[in-house]
Amino acid sequence: MTSPDRLLAFAEDPGASVSIGPDEERILTDRYCVTFSTGEHFWSTLVEQLRFGAQVESVVAEIHDLMEGRGRHAAAWRVGPSSTPKDLHERLIEVGMESESDEGSVILLLTEQPEVGSSSFDVRLVSTYQEHVAAVEVGIRGFEFPEADATDERRRAGSTFEAERAGGHTVRLVAFDGDRPVATGRAWFSPLGLYLGGGATLSSDRARGAMSALVVRAWDEAVRRGTPALVTHGGRMSASALQKLGFQPKGRVRHLVDRIPGGA
Repeated sequence: MTSPDRLLAFAEDPGASVSIGPDEERILTDRYCVTFSTGEHFWSTLVEQLRFGAQVESVVAEIHDLMEGRGRHAAAWRVGPSSTPKDLHERLIEVGMESESDEGSVILLLTEQPEVGSSSFDVRLVSTYQEHVAAVEVGIRGFEFPEADATDERRRAGSTFEAERAGGHTVRLVAFDGDRPVATGRAWFSPLGLYLGGGATLSSDRARGAMSALVVRAWDEAVRRGTPALVTHGGRMSASALQKLGFQPKGRVRHLVDRIPGGA
């Protein structure tokens, strides 16, 4: 059985524990974890598990060197309750980063069967390219991506499908209402459980239970893999709904956008 401390660490900084794909790179040190994924979004570079000590500026510069060496000029940073120093969020603001949101996200952990009734949605683990494209399109519409981001997602659909199928590190889920895809999400695998992210529902179909059905399907997959735990980070709209399913709040993580001066 996984210890509570390991599960809490996984819930706070899931990117340091999940498996990565053949098209990704992770640099893990005792001070930070940086994961480089494909795509042109700032969140395609993720910085987390921050243990800086007092040397904030020098470690930021070190991470910027890693980014620039890979042609990256923007990144998403997660600052959790275990980050050091304790005022790291404020220190990162001082060196030029911007808060993505005022409230951040709730760290959520589920270790028991979610409390959900029956559902009419058909939730599938993506196995075909057609289902993959459906998941991509629901994500674009659900998140209301700007045109440039939507174009980037569509352009890479073929390569992301092949990488996810070959890597065995993640799976996309799609909830169908009849033949119509209405919600999507992704589950990343780890020895500790599944990390859920990228959850989106079409605006016309929210509050109908599609996301709850996705969580149930993800839980079943976690149990099947012998890792019965789900973790995620819930924003203002989703955190309360996820807690009603049985997710337990374990603190908050703050999100920052880091853009290197002079970058594109």
